[in-house]
Amino acid sequence: MAISKLKPRHASEGRSIAAVLKDRLDYDKNPEKTDGGLLVTGYQCSPDTAWQEFAVSKQIYTATTGRKRAPDQDVISYLIIQSFEPGTITPEDANKLGYKLALEFTGGEHQFIVATHVDKKHIHNHIEFNSTALDCSHKFNNVKNSFLPLRKANDRICQEFGLNIIEEPQEKGKHYAEWAAEKNGKSWKNLLRKNIDRILPAVKTFDEFLEAMRQEGYEVVQSKKILKFRAQGQERFTRSRTLGADYTLEALQERIGKTQLPRRKKKVNLEKDTRINLLMDIQARLQGRGPGMERWMKIHNLKEAAKTLNYLTEHGITEYDVLVSKAETASADFEAVSTSIKQIEHRMEQIAALKTHIINYAKTRNTYLAYRKTKAADKPAFRAAHETDLLLHEAAKRAFDAQGVKKLPTVKVLQAEYTDLLAKKKAAYEDFKRLRQENQELQAVKSNVDSLLQIKQEEKKEQEQEKKQEQDR
Repeated sequence: MAISKLKPRHASEGRSIAAVLKDRLDYDKNPEKTDGGLLVTGYQCSPDTAWQEFAVSKQIYTATTGRKRAPDQDVISYLIIQSFEPGTITPEDANKLGYKLALEFTGGEHQFIVATHVDKKHIHNHIEFNSTALDCSHKFNNVKNSFLPLRKANDRICQEFGLNIIEEPQEKGKHYAEWAAEKNGKSWKNLLRKNIDRILPAVKTFDEFLEAMRQEGYEVVQSKKILKFRAQGQERFTRSRTLGADYTLEALQERIGKTQLPRRKKKVNLEKDTRINLLMDIQARLQGRGPGMERWMKIHNLKEAAKTLNYLTEHGITEYDVLVSKAETASADFEAVSTSIKQIEHRMEQIAALKTHIINYAKTRNTYLAYRKTKAADKPAFRAAHETDLLLHEAAKRAFDAQGVKKLPTVKVLQAEYTDLLAKKKAAYEDFKRLRQENQELQAVKSNVDSLLQIKQEEKKEQEQEKKQEQDR
């Protein structure tokens, strides 16, 4: 996946801020791009009225702080574009991922909308967030190289969703250029995959393959573990492993002379003696080898097998049932702490919203009371003159009703609860990181064990079939 640089959106000379915001947010929410508007979500604002809410916050900011900038210097919103490799994520999950990224990057202090566009080959998010904070007291601090913490947060969140990340990211803005090139049929990676797939079946040795790639105009660099290519006109090398699992150095060596890509492993349905000593069995498999083991070793390597054996030894796991139980427990514990953090974050979002609405409610209460007392014939004129205050007051009342608030808490009380939740969230994140690591290790070990034992099952079936064929002769 890829992220473009964080793009500041400036006001426009001769046009109102509201008009500029409306045009930009209308483009983000375009029903033709967002499945009829179903793939648009908002934080602390309604997608339908986000441009108005953004604009109102800026009026309050100017009125309360006295600060105002010239249109060419005034940043009124920020845009993040987040793109995903085709076929790797659903539109719904892309929207959720974008929402989580925006919430973390803004610290929950700024309104935003996430619009997931599905009108291109690759799904991508337009994330537009308000430069003015929820409490209207300050604006987003766009520090130098702000794209770096954005990219770091994005990589981590993508990994949580099971997506690959760019291991050696280029300079700011380079990733999205890759998608622009792909859109025009000029992606270096796509072209490299096509050339590799065309050449591999026609060669007999790996050296012959490398020479054929050089004849195609590629510069080739190979070491023990890395293979990379650079086409004419391409600025940087492309590592073969970044093209996918079928293009690692080991996978390419295995594909020499073959017309089809390796088949993916099917879900394992093991029928085994669950009391078998895993250490002894795996060690026996490694020593005995065989065609199935040789195939496994080409894909994974001896180091991966050794890591699996070391883990089982260090943790005293000698039975498959114990491994399964530990893996399930680790997964459940990780899911539990993840759920706990989400609940804390949800309450923190509610508190942030309540604080904003309480402040707005107090500021606009007198205006609203005056509006209520105004004669019916004069109400339209009064509303036109005080529309901003009335919209804020009504939005606050709706928010209180939605959260079931009967008696308004003080901002001080809410801030104390927010501080307490923030401390709990930080503590939970320590457990989150530890449990995530444990879960990843156990799932990897179990996957390797399943794969190794599956080889035994397949070879056993082959032996039984051969024996049966001999008996039938």
